[in-house]
Amino acid sequence: MSINIGNLLTRRAKLHPELTAFVAAGRTLSFSELDAYADRVASALATLSIGRGDRVAVMLRNGAEYCALYYAAAKLGAILCCINWRLAAPEVAYILADSGARALIFDVDFLPVVRSAVEQSPVEHMRVVGDAGQLSGIGRFEALVAEASGVLSAPPVSPELPLAICYTSGTTGRPKGAVLTHAQMCGVASTICHTLDFRQRDVTLIAAPMFHVGGLSFVTLFVHCGATAISMPGWNAEQALDLIRVHKVNHFFAVPTMLELLLAAARERSSDLASVRWILSGGAPMPLHLAREFSELGIPLLESYGCTETAGAAATMDAAHVLSKPGSIGKPFIHTDMRLVDADGNEPATGEIGEVQVRAPHVFEGYWNNKAATDAVFDGEWLMTGDLARRDADGYLYVVDRKKHMIICGGENVYPAEVEQVLGTHPAIAEVAIVGAPDPKWGEAVRAVVVLRPGCALSLGEAREHCQGKIASYKMPTSLTISPEPLRRTVTGKLMKAEIQAIAP
Repeated sequence: MSINIGNLLTRRAKLHPELTAFVAAGRTLSFSELDAYADRVASALATLSIGRGDRVAVMLRNGAEYCALYYAAAKLGAILCCINWRLAAPEVAYILADSGARALIFDVDFLPVVRSAVEQSPVEHMRVVGDAGQLSGIGRFEALVAEASGVLSAPPVSPELPLAICYTSGTTGRPKGAVLTHAQMCGVASTICHTLDFRQRDVTLIAAPMFHVGGLSFVTLFVHCGATAISMPGWNAEQALDLIRVHKVNHFFAVPTMLELLLAAARERSSDLASVRWILSGGAPMPLHLAREFSELGIPLLESYGCTETAGAAATMDAAHVLSKPGSIGKPFIHTDMRLVDADGNEPATGEIGEVQVRAPHVFEGYWNNKAATDAVFDGEWLMTGDLARRDADGYLYVVDRKKHMIICGGENVYPAEVEQVLGTHPAIAEVAIVGAPDPKWGEAVRAVVVLRPGCALSLGEAREHCQGKIASYKMPTSLTISPEPLRRTVTGKLMKAEIQAIAP
């Protein structure tokens, strides 16, 4: 049965008050302490007149503050707007304006970006986490919480109410806010917990950023299962090894780039990973050599597939077939339905390709204030992912192409249209296409193919400098190809990406 996420924490605190719940930056909170902290944060937000349906934007690294804000919003019926702290000021400004956020809680390290963003999209209340000195008009989050009573008088919160908005880039260059309700976040915790070997009193490492569903879903999951969460502010392989050793971590989610770095660091230090029972890999296709090398350490590396719209979960590989089914994303999670649909709307034959569609209690509510985009991705109760896959005779799924040529660089989604929109404003560029290319470190690299205006020249450094401050650094091209001919297009004017990709080195 779905319950609201705020009550989920309170119930766990009553069941296991003294059990260690959350560890971050040397701070350890039991479940009763975490629940009390969330109550104080909720009452602090209430003093700012934040209540049901109000959006609270969060631009923080992983930590106790992020976790408490998530559960505080849940208790109030407010909506957490999760902002990728790697975004540039114009991108942050758009999200603040689109979500209509009334409050913004941010890390002091992001002050320059925040100042620029709020000039374009002002919010009513800003609070900074960390030592910011004297900041005109910006109070400290810690002081706000310290002055709060911790007593809540919020009305009951229905499981069907929105809890979080996670923004995902759109092919038009504008991000869309995927709305996830209490019931959907409870649903994703349930389907992961009941599919994977996730046990009460386990220790899980939250290494993925909490602004991603890959991190946020585990913030719900550890409370749902009664486990201990160890939080990292950002990925550092050496620190991860230390945390695994000290806290005897049993499992965690990571993207392949993170795992490559972890494996290299573990070999260099001869680190003991004996406590780790499994690792869930996602966000980008997993190289087979990684699965083999972790298997040699006795650790199953489980490929997973999902998206923001499914709260991160859709399919996963079981440990027994990690090596025998290379390239497979496995089968659906236990509370998740998946089907393939061909161009005629039928189930394709074994080995044939169809679109991946998902139906589950954790499939998102829709895009914030964007009914047209929401309607475009639903076929009745089925979410149309736009990804193409085939199913083998044993029922294992293999994704063969990604939605609208999306590039996955180090676990981060890069949509070419967004980069093309920015780079296309350079005065030397007549045409631009952004394509992905294999990269041994990041999975994929962002490559630009451009046609120059007569008499103009352009270097990669100049192209990247033009993008500075307009898009996140990981979206910037890492190589540049000058095409002497106009870029190939279809009769409707769409770039023929496959042919363009072939001319990039």
